Amino acid sequence: MKRKKRIINPALPTTKKKVKKSSVPTPMEYVQLFNTCVIKKEKIAAVDKIIDEKVTVNRPRYESISNLVRLGTNAPSAAGNKNLFASVYTPFFDRYNTTPLSLNPTAANAKPESVLDLMIKPQMTTGLLGGNFFDTGRFTPNDPFTFMNLFGGGGAIPWYFIACVHYMECSFSFKKHLHNGDPLTGYTVQVPANRPKVGHGPPFTFEESAVDAIKLMKYDKVTNWSLPFILQKLEGYNGFGYNKKCIHTPYLWSFSNQYVKGKYVKDGVFDAEAVSQQMGAAVILKRMEDRALISIPRN
Repeated sequence: MKRKKRIINPALPTTKKKVKKSSVPTPMEYVQLFNTCVIKKEKIAAVDKIIDEKVTVNRPRYESISNLVRLGTNAPSAAGNKNLFASVYTPFFDRYNTTPLSLNPTAANAKPESVLDLMIKPQMTTGLLGGNFFDTGRFTPNDPFTFMNLFGGGGAIPWYFIACVHYMECSFSFKKHLHNGDPLTGYTVQVPANRPKVGHGPPFTFEESAVDAIKLMKYDKVTNWSLPFILQKLEGYNGFGYNKKCIHTPYLWSFSNQYVKGKYVKDGVFDAEAVSQQMGAAVILKRMEDRALISIPRN
Protein backbone atom coordinates (compact mmCIF):
# COMPACT_ATOMS: atom_id res chain seq x y z
CA MET A 1 0.00 0.00 0.00
CA LYS A 2 1.40 3.31 -1.08
CA ARG A 3 1.90 5.75 1.82
CA LYS A 4 0.69 9.27 1.40
CA LYS A 5 3.28 11.97 1.55
CA ARG A 6 2.81 14.23 4.52
CA ILE A 7 2.88 17.88 3.62
CA ILE A 8 4.21 20.03 6.41
CA ASN A 9 3.37 23.64 6.14
CA PRO A 10 6.45 25.81 6.72
CA ALA A 11 6.43 27.87 9.88
CA LEU A 12 5.42 31.42 9.44
CA PRO A 13 8.37 33.81 9.58
CA THR A 14 8.65 35.63 12.88
CA THR A 15 9.26 39.34 12.79
CA LYS A 16 11.26 40.89 15.57
CA LYS A 17 10.05 44.25 16.65
CA LYS A 18 12.80 46.78 16.25
CA VAL A 19 13.58 48.71 19.37
CA LYS A 20 14.02 52.33 18.53
CA LYS A 21 17.25 53.63 20.02
CA SER A 22 17.01 56.96 21.77
CA SER A 23 18.88 59.77 20.07
CA VAL A 24 19.91 61.10 23.49
CA PRO A 25 22.66 59.26 25.40
CA THR A 26 21.75 57.95 28.84
CA PRO A 27 23.28 59.50 31.97
CA MET A 28 25.51 56.44 32.36
CA GLU A 29 26.70 56.76 28.76
CA TYR A 30 27.59 60.42 29.29
CA VAL A 31 29.59 59.62 32.42
CA GLN A 32 31.41 56.74 30.70
CA LEU A 33 32.28 58.89 27.69
CA PHE A 34 33.60 61.65 29.94
CA ASN A 35 35.58 59.35 32.24
CA THR A 36 37.24 57.58 29.31
CA CYS A 37 37.83 60.77 27.31
CA VAL A 38 41.49 61.24 26.39
CA ILE A 39 42.49 64.52 24.79
CA LYS A 40 44.80 64.16 21.81
CA LYS A 41 48.35 65.10 22.82
CA GLU A 42 48.80 67.50 19.93
CA LYS A 43 45.62 69.36 20.97
CA ILE A 44 46.32 69.82 24.70
CA ALA A 45 48.20 73.11 24.24
CA ALA A 46 45.31 74.57 22.23
CA VAL A 47 42.79 73.49 24.87
CA ASP A 48 44.92 74.95 27.67
CA LYS A 49 45.19 78.24 25.79
CA ILE A 50 41.41 78.53 25.59
CA ILE A 51 41.03 77.65 29.26
CA ASP A 52 43.67 80.15 30.40
CA GLU A 53 42.82 83.03 28.09
CA LYS A 54 39.05 82.70 27.67
CA VAL A 55 37.54 80.61 30.44
CA THR A 56 39.23 81.07 33.81
CA VAL A 57 40.11 84.71 33.21
CA ASN A 58 36.37 85.46 32.84
CA ARG A 59 35.27 83.27 35.72
CA PRO A 60 34.22 86.24 37.94
CA ARG A 61 31.97 87.49 35.16
CA TYR A 62 30.32 84.10 34.68
CA GLU A 63 29.88 83.72 38.43
CA SER A 64 28.26 87.14 38.71
CA ILE A 65 25.68 86.04 36.13
CA SER A 66 25.02 82.86 38.11
CA ASN A 67 24.58 84.91 41.28
CA LEU A 68 22.26 87.41 39.60
CA VAL A 69 20.05 84.55 38.41
CA ARG A 70 20.07 82.82 41.78
CA LEU A 71 19.24 85.98 43.71
CA GLY A 72 16.55 87.00 41.25
CA THR A 73 18.37 90.30 40.74
CA ASN A 74 18.43 92.19 37.46
CA ALA A 75 21.73 92.91 35.79
CA PRO A 76 22.65 96.57 35.14
CA SER A 77 21.41 97.69 31.76
CA ALA A 78 23.47 99.30 29.01
CA ALA A 79 21.99 102.64 30.06
CA GLY A 80 23.29 102.11 33.59
CA ASN A 81 19.92 101.61 35.24
CA LYS A 82 18.35 98.45 36.59
CA ASN A 83 15.42 97.03 34.73
CA LEU A 84 12.55 94.64 35.28
CA PHE A 85 12.64 91.30 33.58
CA ALA A 86 9.48 89.81 32.20
CA SER A 87 7.81 87.69 34.85
CA VAL A 88 7.02 84.85 32.50
CA TYR A 89 9.80 82.84 30.84
CA THR A 90 8.91 79.91 28.65
CA PRO A 91 11.34 77.36 27.23
CA PHE A 92 11.89 76.97 23.50
CA PHE A 93 12.66 73.52 22.03
CA ASP A 94 12.59 70.32 24.06
CA ARG A 95 16.37 70.47 24.40
CA TYR A 96 15.83 72.92 27.27
CA ASN A 97 13.79 70.55 29.42
CA THR A 98 15.16 71.11 32.89
CA THR A 99 14.03 67.88 34.52
CA PRO A 100 17.02 66.69 36.57
CA LEU A 101 18.67 63.44 35.52
CA SER A 102 19.26 62.71 39.22
CA LEU A 103 18.87 64.52 42.50
CA ASN A 104 21.88 65.90 44.31
CA PRO A 105 21.21 69.58 45.09
CA THR A 106 24.18 71.89 45.48
CA ALA A 107 24.47 75.48 46.60
CA ALA A 108 27.08 78.13 47.04
CA ASN A 109 29.79 78.07 49.67
CA ALA A 110 29.87 81.79 50.21
CA LYS A 111 30.96 84.24 52.88
CA PRO A 112 29.51 87.52 51.69
CA GLU A 113 29.76 90.88 53.36
CA SER A 114 26.52 91.98 51.76
CA VAL A 115 23.97 90.89 49.21
CA LEU A 116 25.78 93.04 46.64
CA ASP A 117 29.06 91.30 47.43
CA LEU A 118 27.30 87.98 47.01
CA MET A 119 26.23 89.03 43.52
CA ILE A 120 29.66 89.99 42.26
CA LYS A 121 32.23 87.94 44.16
CA PRO A 122 33.48 84.60 42.77
CA GLN A 123 32.09 81.60 44.61
CA MET A 124 32.67 77.88 44.66
CA THR A 125 29.77 75.44 44.34
CA THR A 126 30.06 72.88 47.11
CA GLY A 127 27.74 71.27 49.60
CA LEU A 128 24.40 72.69 50.67
CA LEU A 129 24.91 75.41 53.28
CA GLY A 130 28.64 74.71 53.19
CA GLY A 131 31.10 77.24 54.55
CA ASN A 132 30.38 79.99 57.05
CA PHE A 133 27.61 81.90 55.38
CA PHE A 134 26.29 83.35 58.63
CA ASP A 135 29.68 84.30 60.11
CA THR A 136 29.36 87.91 58.99
CA GLY A 137 26.64 88.53 61.58
CA ARG A 138 24.40 90.09 58.94
CA PHE A 139 22.47 86.88 58.36
CA THR A 140 21.22 84.37 60.89
CA PRO A 141 19.44 81.05 60.41
CA ASN A 142 16.21 82.66 61.67
CA ASP A 143 16.51 85.76 59.52
CA PRO A 144 13.82 86.07 56.81
CA PHE A 145 16.67 86.63 54.34
CA THR A 146 18.49 83.39 55.09
CA PHE A 147 20.34 81.33 52.52
CA MET A 148 17.33 79.31 51.47
CA ASN A 149 15.08 82.36 51.20
CA LEU A 150 17.65 84.29 49.20
CA PHE A 151 18.31 81.47 46.77
CA GLY A 152 14.88 79.92 46.64
CA GLY A 153 16.31 76.51 47.49
CA GLY A 154 17.76 76.09 43.99
CA GLY A 155 21.27 75.05 43.04
CA ALA A 156 23.73 77.53 41.64
CA ILE A 157 24.30 77.40 37.89
CA PRO A 158 27.96 76.34 37.55
CA TRP A 159 30.07 79.14 36.14
CA TYR A 160 31.81 76.67 33.83
CA PHE A 161 28.46 75.70 32.27
CA ILE A 162 27.81 79.35 31.41
CA ALA A 163 31.36 79.56 30.04
CA CYS A 164 30.75 76.57 27.75
CA VAL A 165 27.47 78.01 26.47
CA HIS A 166 29.28 81.31 25.86
CA TYR A 167 31.90 79.41 23.87
CA MET A 168 29.40 77.43 21.81
CA GLU A 169 27.00 80.29 21.06
CA CYS A 170 29.27 83.35 21.01
CA SER A 171 32.85 82.09 20.60
CA PHE A 172 33.55 83.88 23.90
CA SER A 173 32.51 87.29 22.54
CA PHE A 174 30.93 89.58 25.12
CA LYS A 175 29.30 91.56 22.30
CA LYS A 176 26.77 88.83 21.52
CA HIS A 177 23.59 87.44 23.05
CA LEU A 178 24.05 84.23 25.02
CA HIS A 179 20.76 83.03 23.51
CA ASN A 180 22.15 82.45 20.02
CA GLY A 181 25.16 84.64 19.26
CA ASP A 182 23.27 87.55 17.69
CA PRO A 183 24.84 91.01 18.35
CA LEU A 184 23.87 92.90 21.52
CA THR A 185 23.24 96.05 19.46
CA GLY A 186 19.73 94.78 18.75
CA TYR A 187 17.17 92.16 19.74
CA THR A 188 17.88 88.56 18.78
CA VAL A 189 16.87 87.61 15.23
CA GLN A 190 17.55 83.89 15.25
CA VAL A 191 15.58 81.50 17.48
CA PRO A 192 14.70 82.60 20.09
CA ALA A 193 13.84 85.87 18.40
CA ASN A 194 13.02 89.24 19.96
CA ARG A 195 15.01 88.69 23.16
CA PRO A 196 15.85 89.83 25.75
CA LYS A 197 12.75 91.04 27.59
CA VAL A 198 14.38 93.45 30.02
CA GLY A 199 12.14 96.51 30.02
CA HIS A 200 14.14 98.64 27.58
CA GLY A 201 15.35 98.57 24.01
CA PRO A 202 18.85 97.97 22.61
CA PRO A 203 21.71 98.10 23.17
CA PHE A 204 21.98 95.49 25.89
CA THR A 205 24.73 94.43 28.25
CA PHE A 206 26.02 90.89 28.05
CA GLU A 207 24.98 90.26 31.66
CA GLU A 208 21.35 91.33 31.35
CA SER A 209 20.93 89.36 28.14
CA ALA A 210 22.62 86.30 29.68
CA VAL A 211 20.27 86.39 32.69
CA ASP A 212 17.32 86.60 30.30
CA ALA A 213 18.61 83.62 28.30
CA ILE A 214 19.10 81.51 31.41
CA LYS A 215 15.65 82.32 32.75
CA LEU A 216 14.07 81.75 29.35
CA MET A 217 15.56 78.25 29.34
CA LYS A 218 14.41 77.80 32.96
CA TYR A 219 17.88 76.88 34.11
CA ASP A 220 17.20 79.00 37.19
CA LYS A 221 14.83 76.21 38.29
CA VAL A 222 17.42 73.42 38.03
CA THR A 223 18.56 72.02 41.38
CA ASN A 224 20.91 69.32 40.15
CA TRP A 225 23.88 70.26 37.98
CA SER A 226 25.37 66.82 37.54
CA LEU A 227 27.78 65.87 34.75
CA PRO A 228 25.16 63.98 32.66
CA PHE A 229 22.74 66.90 32.87
CA ILE A 230 25.42 69.42 31.85
CA LEU A 231 26.59 67.33 28.89
CA GLN A 232 23.04 66.68 27.73
CA LYS A 233 22.18 70.38 27.75
CA LEU A 234 25.41 71.32 25.97
CA GLU A 235 24.83 68.71 23.29
CA GLY A 236 21.25 69.90 22.94
CA TYR A 237 22.44 73.34 21.85
CA ASN A 238 23.44 71.84 18.50
CA GLY A 239 20.99 68.94 18.45
CA PHE A 240 21.24 65.17 18.86
CA GLY A 241 21.50 64.32 15.17
CA TYR A 242 25.01 62.85 15.49
CA ASN A 243 23.71 59.97 17.60
CA LYS A 244 21.53 58.89 14.68
CA LYS A 245 24.74 58.73 12.61
CA CYS A 246 26.26 56.50 15.31
CA ILE A 247 29.07 58.94 16.08
CA HIS A 248 29.73 61.08 19.12
CA THR A 249 29.00 64.74 18.55
CA PRO A 250 32.08 66.86 17.82
CA TYR A 251 30.45 69.73 19.69
CA LEU A 252 31.32 67.81 22.86
CA TRP A 253 34.15 65.44 21.94
CA SER A 254 36.21 66.98 19.12
CA PHE A 255 39.98 66.93 19.91
CA SER A 256 39.59 63.67 21.85
CA ASN A 257 39.56 59.91 21.35
CA GLN A 258 35.75 59.98 21.40
CA TYR A 259 35.54 61.63 17.98
CA VAL A 260 37.27 60.85 14.67
CA LYS A 261 35.30 62.33 11.78
CA GLY A 262 31.86 63.16 10.47
CA LYS A 263 30.21 66.57 10.60
CA TYR A 264 27.10 68.44 9.60
CA VAL A 265 28.64 71.00 7.26
CA LYS A 266 25.36 72.90 7.09
CA ASP A 267 21.77 72.39 8.20
CA GLY A 268 20.66 68.91 7.23
CA VAL A 269 23.84 68.12 5.26
CA PHE A 270 26.12 65.51 6.82
CA ASP A 271 29.61 64.83 5.47
CA ALA A 272 30.99 61.53 6.77
CA GLU A 273 34.58 62.54 5.93
CA ALA A 274 34.55 66.10 7.29
CA VAL A 275 36.46 66.68 10.53
CA SER A 276 35.49 69.36 13.03
CA GLN A 277 38.23 71.92 13.69
CA GLN A 278 36.47 73.29 16.78
CA MET A 279 37.30 71.78 20.17
CA GLY A 280 34.47 70.09 22.02
CA ALA A 281 32.89 71.63 25.11
CA ALA A 282 33.25 68.37 27.05
CA VAL A 283 36.96 68.36 26.18
CA ILE A 284 37.32 71.79 27.81
CA LEU A 285 35.57 70.51 30.96
CA LYS A 286 37.66 67.33 30.97
CA ARG A 287 40.90 69.27 30.75
CA MET A 288 39.76 71.60 33.54
CA GLU A 289 39.11 68.59 35.75
CA ASP A 290 42.48 67.10 34.83
CA ARG A 291 44.08 70.35 35.96
CA ALA A 292 41.99 70.37 39.19
CA LEU A 293 40.34 73.66 38.23
CA ILE A 294 36.85 72.22 38.70
CA SER A 295 35.17 69.07 39.98
CA ILE A 296 31.84 68.08 38.45
CA PRO A 297 29.48 65.81 40.43
CA ARG A 298 28.63 62.64 38.54
CA ASN A 299 25.09 62.28 39.89
